[in-house]
Amino acid sequence: MQNKKNRGEIPRRVALRTEDRDLRRPDGTRARRPLWDTGWGEVSAARYAARCARHVVADRLQLRARGRASVRLDFPYAASRGPQRAEAAHAVADRFGLTARHLGRSGRALRVTGDAEEVARYTAALPRVLEHAESLASWAARMHGAWTRHSAHAAFFAALTPAELRCHARTWRWSAFRTIVAVLTGPQPDSVPAHDPALPPWEQPDAIAGGLGEYGWVDIRHAYDPADAVRLLDEAAPAPAPPAARWPVGQARGEQLSLFDTAGAVPARAPAAGPVIVIPCSGRKLDHPAEAGKIYTGSLHTHARRTADALTAHGGTVLVLSARHGLLPLDRVIEPYDHTWADPGSVTAAELRAQAAALGLTGADVVLLTPGAYTSRALDVWPHARTPLAHLGIGAQRGRLTALRTRPGEYAPAA
Repeated sequence: MQNKKNRGEIPRRVALRTEDRDLRRPDGTRARRPLWDTGWGEVSAARYAARCARHVVADRLQLRARGRASVRLDFPYAASRGPQRAEAAHAVADRFGLTARHLGRSGRALRVTGDAEEVARYTAALPRVLEHAESLASWAARMHGAWTRHSAHAAFFAALTPAELRCHARTWRWSAFRTIVAVLTGPQPDSVPAHDPALPPWEQPDAIAGGLGEYGWVDIRHAYDPADAVRLLDEAAPAPAPPAARWPVGQARGEQLSLFDTAGAVPARAPAAGPVIVIPCSGRKLDHPAEAGKIYTGSLHTHARRTADALTAHGGTVLVLSARHGLLPLDRVIEPYDHTWADPGSVTAAELRAQAAALGLTGADVVLLTPGAYTSRALDVWPHARTPLAHLGIGAQRGRLTALRTRPGEYAPAA
């Protein structure tokens, strides 16, 4: 067998290491990589690393087919700056040629996908880029604070209440941060509006912050440490086996052609004794393939799972309802995914009914421990299912789940 050297290919980790040596000026001298100044001494370097780490939490890279990879990024709330940093990370992903999309409604989580090496470089560079942008935005915030204390601007700021002054300062800093990120993510310093001497400085954040961003502009494409990128690739989760196809339903004449792959046909299960408890999946998952009973880690899912275990302590079946896979037995192995009911390709009512029939659960006694979107889909399969969480808010749902756990005989629907 030919090795990679004979085929003229460079292994991924070697390519990343040699790129650091290739960063040179036209005259042949070594170019300085941006955002590598961590201060003098180990203590200063440790403080810099801690500041960078507080901006974003990155999961292990997930290797995909054809040399691609993805990574989930979570941005701590941090005085409401989590969504702002997520937006900045989205812009930085565009600069690296990657695809980023928001997860959930909080605006504090991203899934970034693309070439595996670029994902590793991006993940290694992002904390440094965010720290640099935050430092420039803090500079702009200090300028705003100086204006509020200056006698020349006393007439304006004296008219604001303390709450209005705090709101004005937060809005100024957020506008400055957004403008600075827009400048840093450009291939070169973008043109920024010129300062208008006829306007007070706090009314033109784009000009003030844009000037700071232009002054502090660096090529963020080279802001990563190759050693960090290599480490991320070394620690990446291997590409999982292709997932089993979702149980398809034939489209021709509405006929059901096959419920399972022909390569690994699974016989229909016998009807289960006891109730069938359906619980929701969750956005939070493990970062590696696992059984459906273990992969979901969201709080509502785990709360419902404990109640489902109590209701089936003397017999019964627990199923997870997933927008992507449909009805999942707890022992079915799946890979991590990001999918909601609003996404294209969600499981249909016809597919859910076919899955229930394959499991022998069409006429079962079903209890739905699910929120609204899940409940409406499951009722298409079991119109007479019991819905103890129907019409309840999230807090009341948790209370009802706890009550059912202590009194498992109570299946009455919510009022």
